[in-house]
This record gives sequence, structure tokens and C-alpha cells, in this order.
Amino acid sequence: MFNREFIYLLELIVFQGEGVIVTVKDFIEINNARINNLCGVDVRIPKNKLTVITGVSGSGKSSLAFDTLYEEGKKRYLTFSGSQFIVDKKESFDSITGLSPTVAVEQRIIRQSNPRSTVATRINLDAMLAALFAHYGEIDKQYDDGTPLQIANFQKGSPKGMCTRCRGAGAVFSVDEDSIFQDMDMTIENLFGGNQTHYNHFYMRFDKIYGVNRKRTLRSLSEEEFRLFKYGDGGGFAGATGFMGVVPWLMESYKYHKGRGRENWITKLSYVGMKTCPKCQGVGLGTAALHTRIGGKTIREIEEMYIGDIYNFLNTYGGGKNPLVDKILKSLQGLSEVGLGHLSLARKIPTLSGGELQRVFLASYIRAAMDSIIFVFDEPTIGLHEVEKESLFKLLRKLVEDGNTVVAVEHDEGFMRNADYIVDMGPGAGINGGRRIFQGTYEDFLQCKESRTAPYLTKEAGFYIKEKYRSLEDKKVLRIENANLHNLKNVAVDIPLGVMVGIAGVSGSGKSSLISDTLVPRLKELLKNNCVLEDEEYEVEEVTDTIITGTEHLKACFIIDQKPIGRNKTSCPATYIGIMDKIRSLFAATESAKENGCTVSMFTRNSEGGCPRCKGEGIVHHYVGYGSFMDLVCDDCEGTGYIDKARAILLEGKNICDVLNMSVDEAEEFFKDKDEGICNVLGILKEVGMGYITLGQSIPTISGGESQRIKLAKELSLGRKTSKKKSKGSLYILDEPTTGLSLHDTERLLTLLNEIVECGNSVIITEHDVHMLANCDYIIELGKGGGREGGEIIATGTPKELKENSSSLIGRYLP
Repeated sequence: MFNREFIYLLELIVFQGEGVIVTVKDFIEINNARINNLCGVDVRIPKNKLTVITGVSGSGKSSLAFDTLYEEGKKRYLTFSGSQFIVDKKESFDSITGLSPTVAVEQRIIRQSNPRSTVATRINLDAMLAALFAHYGEIDKQYDDGTPLQIANFQKGSPKGMCTRCRGAGAVFSVDEDSIFQDMDMTIENLFGGNQTHYNHFYMRFDKIYGVNRKRTLRSLSEEEFRLFKYGDGGGFAGATGFMGVVPWLMESYKYHKGRGRENWITKLSYVGMKTCPKCQGVGLGTAALHTRIGGKTIREIEEMYIGDIYNFLNTYGGGKNPLVDKILKSLQGLSEVGLGHLSLARKIPTLSGGELQRVFLASYIRAAMDSIIFVFDEPTIGLHEVEKESLFKLLRKLVEDGNTVVAVEHDEGFMRNADYIVDMGPGAGINGGRRIFQGTYEDFLQCKESRTAPYLTKEAGFYIKEKYRSLEDKKVLRIENANLHNLKNVAVDIPLGVMVGIAGVSGSGKSSLISDTLVPRLKELLKNNCVLEDEEYEVEEVTDTIITGTEHLKACFIIDQKPIGRNKTSCPATYIGIMDKIRSLFAATESAKENGCTVSMFTRNSEGGCPRCKGEGIVHHYVGYGSFMDLVCDDCEGTGYIDKARAILLEGKNICDVLNMSVDEAEEFFKDKDEGICNVLGILKEVGMGYITLGQSIPTISGGESQRIKLAKELSLGRKTSKKKSKGSLYILDEPTTGLSLHDTERLLTLLNEIVECGNSVIITEHDVHMLANCDYIIELGKGGGREGGEIIATGTPKELKENSSSLIGRYLP
């Protein structure tokens, strides 16, 4: 039998296709694809064209585009150098022909970033700038010791270039002593509010060694006693000799718990944690780099400029004269062309939206002059305003004109209109999807009656647009004053409560700066434990000058972002949503489990029931040299992560692995008569359009939009456990909640958000989707442009008022 590589070489085989004679190399042919929920799908994708794969959420789009097309392309054409592969013995298709080297620009892939990564490091501009400064930079005289500058001097990852205090991190562990000891009349035992178990042992040790009673106030301590209490005598944790001191004890406790992914009262103290390094001021670079200049600017000053400004600066400095400068200018131009001119090169990758992340990668490909490549994109229009999408279409079209093939998983109506070819998956999600409903041109797609997407494009289905908005009279408001972070220009705005508010604006206009980077951290500070933000390492610049009023009207605030859920490698939706413990208990309660001595821990992958070889991951990591790894499915547990004993216990004919492989839809039916609590939570997951995901799905395979909807389901499930009266007064903040949703699923989400508001709560959504914005009660629009051209409120009002407002950009596109 011929192998796949041999089949690929038979490019000149001719076949009959819909009345036209073509060669295999004109199409990518996928036969009998059956990974995840795909039901033996056959698809033909034309090469050197722009193809959109669409369909409702969970219909099999990503399974076809990424898990089949991209994964096979990667296996065939990439070497192991610097790459990591998962080798699975199971075939997910019969054959794929017409493949060429494949590149994926997918949210779930590129989000796996080092927290120190920046725009500059992602596209190698940091190395080019380092070379520029090493060769042409002039160091300030007082810091010039005569040693020639090297590229390493400008790289914070290098021992020669990093700050000696923070070792390149830009931040150090710090304790704000003034905040801790501000009340000198506080007793030792009540310094942190009392009843803190670990602290109780701590101060009792101080009493035991130095005889200082816990009832004494800080003011009553002698100078030497206070010094010992604060800084200790050089001793260690309890059990070691001596006394550690409050300040070093807090720092070590914080590091210990944070390093193990644990949260307690110490990790939540606002005055303990990572603070800007005082030596390098957060830059992470050493003395030489901070005092070497080109055209009067240091490398950090250049990286902190807007990309458009850097282009102008370097073009004046050496454009057309210096080959290295020209190379840098070419990369900067690529970033501007994909709508990222509002960013700085120092912007951290984890702070970018999913759409911005993809465009950073797109910029590097646009300027690389590559051809014969298959590019697979994951909703490239994410994060783009309607006025910006046209530029994206032109760039993707340029990739095609250069001889490449572009395949995009996409829901955007305008994107589909601009495509050469449409593949529609469905008709439903999960077990109700996985079929190819249509393949062909956009014009023919509009006539497809079986599609759930086509009717929205022809306006047959009609997206519900509200005609009557909730009254804003007598509504309480959340007021933001003096917001000046990043490009915000002392913004003052009232956000009405008790309604749904949309935040709109072009990329870089200041939406995230206003909501995610200003409002959210201030609410976290003001509401403390009543502000639920899962990412405790949420790092933003200080916004103490900004005034927030109206928080007295809020009982709680829920920040529902797109950051990945779960930190443990064995985490899955079932553990995150809070039903895994109940599932384990059901298995442990079976007669079979009792007879075999199986407790709840037997059904936990990171405990007794976990496979010892792969540590519950189902994957074994093998180092193959040269810094590369190969991931193999664990033979001992067959990729399940569970030992045989755990898999032998059955609950109505299903073992723990069978249950975790069920979709939410299937699991709801399975647990219908077994546990009402599980079914209630699963029902909410279905309401947010997540009925297709499996309970045990690997966290890295869950997109940002899916993560956000799972978080929303979790908070709603907790809220519904209380009466509607008790759940009133909460604020929900969501970042682009329509990411990854078809128009059909967007309507379902809109219904759920309206339910939240009707229960007496408030919703703020940062959004570009015109259908979602049209259904908000109030819109706040920033702009008009990005970067320095933005940062101002250009329009506020109901969607109808914005449509009539000539200053509004989004108003022109609202249905």
C-alpha cells in the first residue's frame, strides 16, 4: 500500500470533478475525516484561493481545519527541530491529497505564550533592534567604561543585558510596609484581622522566643522589638531556629503558595506581590542598555512608542541608507498593515486580544514573501471594527495572489462575501454536527436550505433587533473620572447600571484601557472579595489617579474574560465548572467501587486513580534532543490518564472515561435521574452554546471565546442557587463575548445576557459585533482612531441615537 508521501507526489493524476477535468494539485482533498465529532467528512478545498469554513459553534469547523488539515500538514512537512508533537496511533481520516506546508494561526496555539513575551520578541524585532543599538548606539559618557557594546547588552534574557536586581523580569517581590504597619495601635494578634491560622503560629513563635505578648500594640513595642518583629533575626519558617520577621515571612509565604498555584489570604493581600523593579523601572535591562541612544532615544524608549511613530523615527534616522534599519522598517510596516499601528513593541503578548494576537503573526507572514503555503486562520476578524476589516481582506487576498492557500474558520458575514469558496459544517453541534452541509461559492451557499448560517445571510432568519430599549431614567450610574491610562485622555463617563451597555470603537481606541485596565482593577480594589476575577496574577499599571464612584450600588462584580481556564494539566471543563466532585462521588457510591475499596480519590487523575507513568495527563513527554520533545499517547492508560482499577468501575454501564468523553448534551441526558445539581449546571452550559464540548476536554484545546462562556456558565450556576432577589445588584463585565459564535449562537447568548439584566443586574460588554451592539440598551464609543488618534469618547446613547449621530463610526454599520 502506498504511503501518504507517495500519494502526494502523484500530483498529475487527473480526475473528473463536477464536469471539469482538474489535477489533484488544484485541490486539497480530505477523505473520510472522523476526528472528534466529524462523521466521515469528505471535503475539497481549492488551492490558491480564499476558503471560509463556517457553521454553528461545535459543528466541527476546528476539527476539520486544525485537527485534520493543519495537523496532517504539520506532520508531513515540519521537522522535529524546535517542535513538539503528539503522536497518536489512531487514524483520523483515510487520505489527504494536495497538501503543501501548512501554517496555523490559531488562538489556542498562539495564546500559549511566555508571560514576558512582547510584540517585539514575537516577531524578532527585539533582536534586530539589539543589533542596531550594538552597532550604532552611543552610550552616555558617564556610563562608558570602554567595553565595546554587544548585542547581548540589549537583551534582557542575557546575563550581560539583564537588570541585576530583577534578572530581566522587570518586577520584584515586594511588601508595602507602610500599608501593613499604618495603624500602630493595632495589636500583634490582630495585625491581619485575626483568626489567620498560619499567622497565629507565627506570632506565637515571636512570643515564645522574645516574650512579647500578642495582646501588645505595635506602638508599645520598643525600637528593637519592632525591628525584630518586622525583619526577624535571620531565622526561617516555623520549625527552624530563630524568628523570620513579618516582612520576609509574607514574601516567602506568597512565593510558596503562588509557585504551587494556591490561593489564600496572603496571596490576596494588595500590598504583597510583584512590584515594578526600582532599579530598572520595569524595563528589565541593565545599565548599558538604559543609557545607550540612537537619535537621542534608548532602546526602551523606542519600544514604548507607537509602531507608526517608530517607523517615522527610524525612517528619518536611516531609512534607505542602512540595510538593518530598512529591514526593521519592513517589519514595522507589516504590523501597521494588519491594523496594529496603535500597539507598542513593548506590549506584552498576554495582554493582547485574540484578534490582535493573530494579526501579529499575520504581519510576519505578509512580509516574508512566502508562496505555496497553506495558511489556516482562526476567526481573523476577531477584535476588528467594521471599518478595519477591509484592510484585512486585502492582506489575505495578497497572500492568495502570492501563490498561497488561505483557509479561515470564520462567522463574519462580510468575510464570507469576500471568500472564493465556502464550506459549511453542521447542521448542529457535537453529536448533531460533524457533517459537511455545503461546499461551493458564496452565491450558491445562499440557496442552501439545510444550513443554519445561510438564512441569516439572506435575512430569512432575521437577527432579532430590539426596537425598545430599557429606560435610563432614574438609573444609578457607575462613574469613571480622570481615566488617563495608555492613550486615554482624561476620560470621564457615566455607565448606567441595570441595563446592558456596549463599549465600541476601532482597534486601539481605548476600549480595553478603559474597561479591562482601568475599571476592572479599580473595582477589584474597591470591592475587594466581592469582585470575582479568576486571574489573580492580573497585571496592570497603577490607575490610582482614576476616580470610580457608584460602587455602593453594586453587591458584586464578575469579570468574565477570555483567559484560559484551569492551571492544572489534568484540568477539564468538568473540574472547572464544579461538577467533577459530584461525578466522582457517584462512582464511589456504586457497589462495585465499595467492593473494590475505591474511594473518591480513585476517580481523580492527579491522585490515587491517576496513571503513575503519565501523571494523569494521558501523554508521555519524551526528550529527543536539541531542545525538542515528542509527546506520545501513554500506553499504560491508553491516553485516558486513569489506572485500570479506576476504569473498571461502572456507573450504569459507563466508566469514568466514558463519562468524561460525553458531550454536555449527552451528559445531561445521562445524569438526568442521578443528580439534579449536575444537570442544572450542564443545562446552563447548553444555554451559553457549549453543549458540544466534552466534560473531559483538554484545556489547551479550548479557545478564548469558549473559556469565557464556560466562566459565564459557572457564575450563572452559582447565581441561580440563590433567589433572584439575593442575586440582584451584580455587575458582569465581558470582553467580546461573541468570539467564536455563529449568528445562531449569538442570539442564544443575547437571550441569556438579557435574563441577567432582567434579574436586576448590569452587563458591560466590549464588543465589535454589530448585532450584539444593536441589542444593547446603551453604547459608549471611543475613537475616532487608534493610538494617539483615540482615547476619547466620541459618542454615547442608544443604538438608535448612534445611528443618527454623525460622529459615530459604529452607528453607520448598526442594523
